[in-house]
Amino acid sequence: MRPRTYLTGFALMSILGVAPLPPCQAQPIAATTASTQRFSAASEGSFEWFFLLVDAGNDLGLWRKNGLEPEFVPAPGTAAQLKERVDAGTKVGFANTAEVTLARSNGVPVKAVAGYFGETGAKIFVAAGGPLKEPRDLNHKKIGILATTHTSYRTVLYLNKKLDIKSEAVPLGALANNLAALKAGQIDAFYSAEGAALALVDSGDLRLLIPLPEVYPKPYAAVVIWATDDAIERAPALVAAFVKATLQSVKYLQDHPSYASELYIKRTNSQKNVADKVVAALNAVLTPSGRGSGNNLVASVAGNWRFMTESGAVSADTAVNIEEVVDARFLPPTQ
Repeated sequence: MRPRTYLTGFALMSILGVAPLPPCQAQPIAATTASTQRFSAASEGSFEWFFLLVDAGNDLGLWRKNGLEPEFVPAPGTAAQLKERVDAGTKVGFANTAEVTLARSNGVPVKAVAGYFGETGAKIFVAAGGPLKEPRDLNHKKIGILATTHTSYRTVLYLNKKLDIKSEAVPLGALANNLAALKAGQIDAFYSAEGAALALVDSGDLRLLIPLPEVYPKPYAAVVIWATDDAIERAPALVAAFVKATLQSVKYLQDHPSYASELYIKRTNSQKNVADKVVAALNAVLTPSGRGSGNNLVASVAGNWRFMTESGAVSADTAVNIEEVVDARFLPPTQ
């Protein structure tokens, strides 16, 4: 493996062949000082597994302590959006694991370099006083999802095959939309990976029907840090520093849940009981080892791909070599 020495912004831009971009596009990697590198990172998003890591890294100075000054742009929600980020000059960021694998299978030069979120935090919820009592009751029922391009749609396909049922996915968008549709009787259940839904279980508004980790493959990596092939090859110090800072943020959030709750409240203006529930749910699946829910990143990413193929969202014949999707050299040593 090559020595991980830091490069100046000018040298890094020259090596990567990055031309200046218009202001509307992601900015190329550059240095603001001799010890701090500016670059675009696809890490910003409305979900707590994105913004809490970014906010903690900013608040604690973890990015700067690792020689980084990232400019955060929205994390890609699909493989197509991931390609757009890469085409715009972004070299590193966060994304759902499946989108990285899908992008790679379509020729986008990206790899998963750390799995900081292991088992899925997603669940299927139903109305607390409703008739659905067990998973098979979803047969011929409508399940609210975020979008047909999202993992929530693949989950409905997966459950149909796994449980031998026929349920219908109804794309509704955000959690609030699914809650309203459930209350109005437009859907019978909905998918959510947000911890905020669990607070509604405590209040008696919802009931948890299926914790999806119970049916998903194991081991598993739900969300990963990705990097482009050229960044891995030509700027390994930057990739290593981004992985290190992210995993430090993950560890701090797990070790300091009260602090994490305060960050969540500051970002969302939520009540403390909701924030505490969100943080507890997130901390249960964050993996500071960077290896997903197991002890091997390749196996965890392979588990995610099994979910994709077994759901029928992609053909089992889709040519993907997981060993080529993953580069685990930037992970901390195992204890």
